[in-house]
Amino acid sequence: MIGKPIVVLSNNDGCVIARSNEAKQLGIPMGAPAFEYKYLFERNNVNVFSANFALYGDMSNRIMNILSDYSPNQEIYSIDECFLDLSGMLVDLTEYGLKMRKHVVKWTGVPVSVGIAPTKSLAKVTNKIAKKFTDRTGGSYVIDSEEKRIKALKWLPVEDVWGIGRRNEKKLKAIGVFKAYDFCQLPKSCILKNMTIVGSRLQDDMNGIPTIEMEGVELKQSIATTRTFERDYRQFDDVRERVSTFAVSCSEKLRKQHSMCNTIQVFIQSNRFSEHDEQYSNGVVVKLPFPKPLMEAIDNLNDKFGTKVRLASQDKKIHKMKQERLSPSYTTKISDFITVIA
Repeated sequence: MIGKPIVVLSNNDGCVIARSNEAKQLGIPMGAPAFEYKYLFERNNVNVFSANFALYGDMSNRIMNILSDYSPNQEIYSIDECFLDLSGMLVDLTEYGLKMRKHVVKWTGVPVSVGIAPTKSLAKVTNKIAKKFTDRTGGSYVIDSEEKRIKALKWLPVEDVWGIGRRNEKKLKAIGVFKAYDFCQLPKSCILKNMTIVGSRLQDDMNGIPTIEMEGVELKQSIATTRTFERDYRQFDDVRERVSTFAVSCSEKLRKQHSMCNTIQVFIQSNRFSEHDEQYSNGVVVKLPFPKPLMEAIDNLNDKFGTKVRLASQDKKIHKMKQERLSPSYTTKISDFITVIA
C-alpha cells in the first residue's frame, strides 16, 4: 500500500495512533477518534487497520537485528527507533545511511528514515528532516557542518525538540522561544531555572556537544500490563479472568529478563467517559513473602510450540479487544504467511 493513505487505530479501534504521510496530508491528526473521522476515511479511501501488536513486535525485532550489523553499539530506544554509534567509522555517512535504509526495505519492506549527526538529539532532528523531505534526501540526512546544524534548528519548531514536552513548550513559548534555534541561544541561567540540569544537558547536546550518552539495555524495575476492556464488564468472573490473563502476561515479561517479583499491584477503574454512570476506582498491593521463579516449563513449551499452555482461569484469547480491521499476522502466524508461486 505504498503511496496510499493509511492509519492504525489504538486499542479497541479507538483513536488514530499512526498515519502515513498521505493520511497526514488529508488533515487526519494524531489521536483522532475513529468514529468522528469515519466519513473522511470513506470519502478518501483511507486504509484503516487495527493495532496488530504481535506483528509489530516481530517486524521491530527484524529491523533492529538488521541495523545492529551497522554498529557495534546499538541502543534500542523504542519499538520503531534506535540509535547507532558510528564514532570512528571512515565511511561516507550519507551513503552509509542510504545503505541501511535500502537493506531494511529489501529485507522487510518497511521504509525507514536515517538521521546522522554528532549528538543524539541532533540525530533526532536529522531523522525528522530525512522523513519529511524523502524526495530530496532519499530517506537519509546528515548534519556534518555548523551551517547544516543551524539551518536545521531554525526549521524545527521548539515543541518538536526531543525531550521538551508540553509543559516546557508552554514555558518556552511564553518567553518568545518558538524554534529549536531559539532554545539553543537561551542563557544557561534561564534554562536551569525553567528546565533544571536536564534542560541544560539537552541544550548542550543540541549545540553539538555530546552530552546525552548511549544507553545499554537495562532491566525494568517495574512491569505493567494494562488494557481498556473491549466492552463493559458487569460480572466478577469476567474481571477475574482478565486479571488472571494480564498477570500471566506480566510474569512472562518478568521471566524473560530473569527477574523475580516481590510485590504485585492490581488496579481497576470504571469508564471515565461514561458520564451517566457512577464512577469507581480501586486497587490493591500484595507483598510476596519471597520472590520465586515459577512456570519456566510453561515458558519453554510456549516458546517452542506457540501459546498452547495456559492457566485454567484464563480465556483462550489473550488480548480481548475490538479489532474489526486487524491485518493478517504475516510473520507470526503460519496460516497468514504470504504464499509466493514461482
